[in-house]
Amino acid sequence: MSIADTKIPFDHYLSILDEEERHQANRFHFDHDRVRFVLGRASLRCLLARYTDSDPALIRFKQNRYGKPFLQHPASSVQFNVTHSGDCIFHAITHGTEVGVDVEVIRDSAGLASIASYFSAGEQGWLSATDSQAWNSAFFTLWVCKEAYIKALGRGFSKPLNSFEISFAMGKEGVEPRILFDSGDAAAPGLWRLVIFEPGRNVLGCLAANRDCKIVELREYGSGTLLRRISLV
Repeated sequence: MSIADTKIPFDHYLSILDEEERHQANRFHFDHDRVRFVLGRASLRCLLARYTDSDPALIRFKQNRYGKPFLQHPASSVQFNVTHSGDCIFHAITHGTEVGVDVEVIRDSAGLASIASYFSAGEQGWLSATDSQAWNSAFFTLWVCKEAYIKALGRGFSKPLNSFEISFAMGKEGVEPRILFDSGDAAAPGLWRLVIFEPGRNVLGCLAANRDCKIVELREYGSGTLLRRISLV
């Protein structure tokens, strides 16, 4: 969803939040950050309410030991993950399968280049062989894939960035990333699917879903308009 395009009154969204969320919203120094937090959390509540047939205001969250949120109430097999970049907020929701999503605006990554030194040797080699004009795009393509996978695992950055490797190939859907190896889980390459999407100009995203997920649908938040349907079979 785009913050600028949101039609629901802000006060209505604020009323959906619980007391702790409203306190958190009030701690933001800049209004833009506060608005993004409120719209992101409230729109998530509204989506989860549709999937669980519940009241958005009655939904309760908990976090695992690494900070990944999950549904505490109502009891449900629904899993979710959230990311934002710039003015856009993205929600990934599944039934019964772990999911992670990350979105980044492609920008001059000179200040982030040092992060690449923490990647696997194969990933560093792939970036080193990339043309300088395409380096920023390559870096963020790799970054969103790694971030989405880590978020799907629910481990946060407790999982070293060099403990797994992402490789890329061209397929029928365009660039198709895959997990080449994960030193912590030998079965990971066969268990996870990474899907790259481009929600806007100079914006890249990746969805990491367990192989139990057979279909991925990208939809506009407000209208529900189907933007893209991807078969993972």
